[in-house]
Amino acid sequence: MATRAGAIPASTFASPLRYRGNLPLRVAVYSEVAGAIRGGVIGPGQMLPSEPELSSAFAVSRSVMREALILLEEDGLIRNQRGIGRFVVDVIPAIGLEQLHPIERMLAAPGPAYSVRRRKANLETSTDFTQRGLQVPDDAVILMWESLIVGDGVPLALAQEWVPGEDRLAVTHPELKAELQERHADPVSMLAVLSDRFGAALGPSSCEVSVSTAGSERAHALEVTSGSPILVLTQRVLLDGSPIYVAKHLITPEAGHLTVVQTSSP
Repeated sequence: MATRAGAIPASTFASPLRYRGNLPLRVAVYSEVAGAIRGGVIGPGQMLPSEPELSSAFAVSRSVMREALILLEEDGLIRNQRGIGRFVVDVIPAIGLEQLHPIERMLAAPGPAYSVRRRKANLETSTDFTQRGLQVPDDAVILMWESLIVGDGVPLALAQEWVPGEDRLAVTHPELKAELQERHADPVSMLAVLSDRFGAALGPSSCEVSVSTAGSERAHALEVTSGSPILVLTQRVLLDGSPIYVAKHLITPEAGHLTVVQTSSP
């Protein structure tokens, strides 16, 4: 099927669809296109292939593709110009703190191209913070990932993430245990792996915001002076009503703005 004149090639989306867990197909397709837009694969103002072309590229039905496109419009990522086609908006909206997203996706929209560099992936004994956050015993062994989020070669954030240990995951979520083992070296955060696996079933979550200063070890990782101000985001995520993930994200001023969308009280 030929792509209409002026549109990006449908082959842009020819890779296999990453369908994981109980994520609905429309949401999986939405995530693929949204990721391509936010990642710069599709630029602002570019025309998308037609609905039939996209359906063929993703190997999904027209109705699934249509629902995914509606979600993209609702989130302000594309606009529909009747009689002509769908276009990526000129200004990509920022991801707000009121939505559950991996830290690298929050920092990348809008912003520079980013990368996730794993610094640590190991088992450790729980601390007071992780005991309370994950509701595990004081001698529990838990899994920890530490990653550096880099934009245009500049460190933007240090992500420290924890999930229950492998023994507990083997009982409650064996598929997640296996996936974390397989993807420990992938350039993504731990929350990105959980989001890919569980999709809309993940949550609810909370995010606390505070201001602190970088100690010597964290300052070295972030390439800032010890004592420099940093923004701290503390996340806690539930799955099926139980804690599955806690994190601390230490963000430098170079990361720019993070958005919080507010609405009027009812």
